[in-house]
Amino acid sequence: MFCLQLFFVMTLIYFNSASPFDFNFPSFPIAEDFLHGPAPYDNRIVGGHEANIVDYPHQVSFIVNNSYFCGGFIVSENYILTAGHCAQNVDPSTVVLRAGSTNRKNGTIIPIAEVIPHPEYDNPAFDKDVAVMRTVDPITYSDSIQPVKLPEKNRPMVGDTMVQQGASSIPENLMAVEIPVVSQFKCKLVYSDVLTDNEWCGGNFVFGGQGTCQGDSGGAATQDGMAVGIVSYARGCAQPLSPSVFADVAAPTIRDFITEHTGL
Repeated sequence: MFCLQLFFVMTLIYFNSASPFDFNFPSFPIAEDFLHGPAPYDNRIVGGHEANIVDYPHQVSFIVNNSYFCGGFIVSENYILTAGHCAQNVDPSTVVLRAGSTNRKNGTIIPIAEVIPHPEYDNPAFDKDVAVMRTVDPITYSDSIQPVKLPEKNRPMVGDTMVQQGASSIPENLMAVEIPVVSQFKCKLVYSDVLTDNEWCGGNFVFGGQGTCQGDSGGAATQDGMAVGIVSYARGCAQPLSPSVFADVAAPTIRDFITEHTGL
């Protein structure tokens, strides 16, 4: 069986503006009796276990004005990918990335020269949720700082596989969790108004309990050593019948954008 892994840094601080994790999806075909209302936004990966950066050396935390609020992942010595919604109206001079650390201390600080969101991000809502960040200087690789490979364009997602995602949980440590991929058919039952062919879903579809939350955005979902998804949005945090949604790195419009700006 293929193994799908997600790696991203979860953070405690996020902007007060609308978040892709608190979007009000008006057409959910689900019963609130099953959900018991939305879960509180505690800004941590849900249902995970502690991990080590050496196992996820592509992972970085995205810091703007000294506040952690997103994750990202290294794809070459000059480029890092994150979610488009993490990069809206961001001044590169205010951005640094922390790499090579299991917690929010130590590691390597990477200054950023340019932040480029997909020009068609959020058209339609949350679609094409990807951004490229160019570093000021080439990244120096080590055992805890390495790039992750990218899939070829149109590489299909493998259904019914397991997903592992990583995040720096409260208070500081990197975390990981395993979740199954959710079929597009099931996911469209829940996110019928917003899910596009540039996205895929993961999580325990019926019961919830494992998945992403605020601050997890921008991290990589990896399969067979390749980053195949970017943490994008969800209804609440690991809620029943509300899987996490990921930007599909292999989708043509996303993959072409990455190639255009990174050469990869």
